Amino acid sequence: MNETSTENRIILFIKEKGPVTLQEIADNLGITKMGAYKHVTQLERKGLISRKVIKKEVGRPSYVFNVTESGKLYFTNSDSLILLKFLDYIKREGKDELVIKFLKDRFKSLYNEYKDKLDKKDLDEKVEILGKLRTSEGYMAEVKKCGNSFELMELNCPIYRIASLFGEACSMERDLFSKVLDAEVENSHRQVDNSNVCRFIIRPKSNIH
Repeated sequence: MNETSTENRIILFIKEKGPVTLQEIADNLGITKMGAYKHVTQLERKGLISRKVIKKEVGRPSYVFNVTESGKLYFTNSDSLILLKFLDYIKREGKDELVIKFLKDRFKSLYNEYKDKLDKKDLDEKVEILGKLRTSEGYMAEVKKCGNSFELMELNCPIYRIASLFGEACSMERDLFSKVLDAEVENSHRQVDNSNVCRFIIRPKSNIH
C-alpha cells in the first residue's frame, strides 16, 4: 500500500465515520496502532486532520481524529484550487451576482442532463443512477436503501468552497435532486456546516396535501 493511497483511505474513513480513534483507523487499514500512528502524524503535520483529547475519569486521556478544513479540500485538484482563489476574489470585489448566475445556469444544465438519464425510471433506479452520476463528477457518492427511503451520502464536495461562500449552492443541490427524482429530499448533513459528509434523505412524495 503506497503512501498516497493510505492517506486517501484514512481521510475517506474519517470523513465517513469520524471522529474516530487511532484503533479504529488501524482496524480499517488492517495494520497495527503504531503503523496507523505514523500515517496519522504525517497527516497532522500536513494540516489535513486534527486530534481532540477525550478526558476520562480514570486512566490516561484518549484521542479522536477528524478532518480539518484543508482535509475537506484534499481531493480538490490544482485547477479547482485556482478557481477557489478566483471565487475569493469575486467575493472581495462584491460581484456575488456573477456566481449566483453561474449557479443557476449550472442548475439548469445538470437538471437537463440528469432528467434525460433518469426519465421513466422508478425511484430505486433513479437514486442508483444519480449516485453513479455524482461519483463520476467527483462527489464519491454512496447510496443506501433504508426501508421506503434512501440515503445519498457524498464523501467529497467539489464545490465546497463555492458552497461555503455562497449558501445558495447547497439549497440548489437539494432542489435539483428533488426535481429530477420527483421525490422529497432532505439535506440533513452539509460539509459547509462542519459535517464530514453531505447527506441527503430521499423519500417518495407523500400523497397527503
